[in-house]
Amino acid sequence: MLTVKEAIEKRRSIRSFKPDPVPDALLHQIMEAARLAPSGSNRQPWRFQIIKEGSLKQQFMKEATFGQAVLANAPVIIICGSEMLTFVKRHKLAPPNSEYYGAETEDPEELKKFIPDANMYDAIAITHMTLMATALGLGTCWVQSIKPGAAAKVLGWPRHMTVFTALALGYPAEDPPARDRSSMETILIKEGQKPV
Repeated sequence: MLTVKEAIEKRRSIRSFKPDPVPDALLHQIMEAARLAPSGSNRQPWRFQIIKEGSLKQQFMKEATFGQAVLANAPVIIICGSEMLTFVKRHKLAPPNSEYYGAETEDPEELKKFIPDANMYDAIAITHMTLMATALGLGTCWVQSIKPGAAAKVLGWPRHMTVFTALALGYPAEDPPARDRSSMETILIKEGQKPV
């Protein structure tokens, strides 16, 4: 298995996959990496649903996507979203001692205020997943161009769960080169320096 540094350097967005199925043991390791991700107040709002072949994938592709080939050809699609009840103060799904931050009620309109936080925590968990997948010799592509409301409906998720994104997963059928990255001088603002 690759080291963390090697996985970070090797990770690419893979848009072409081999048809080989992904073993459940590898999927378990990827989901375990997500489960161990950090979140504010240890809220852990993320929820994931794995879709492979079959009628659910066909319905998801037809009703909740824009027909992206990367999703259609991926042996596995992981739907990533949040359980918003983890943001309700004193709710059984909220972390202990979370009274200081959160919604006062389960009202969906009030819970909407916490979607940016939930998406941020989901993004951390998804990053864990992409790096673990890379370390295991798998490829991923984070696909945000989906229809979240339609996806939730297709999957039967209740109103208090939001769909954030989809992660295409499988054995890579391509090895794209690294894309250009900004220099360290561009992204790092030194102490005492003012941004330009």
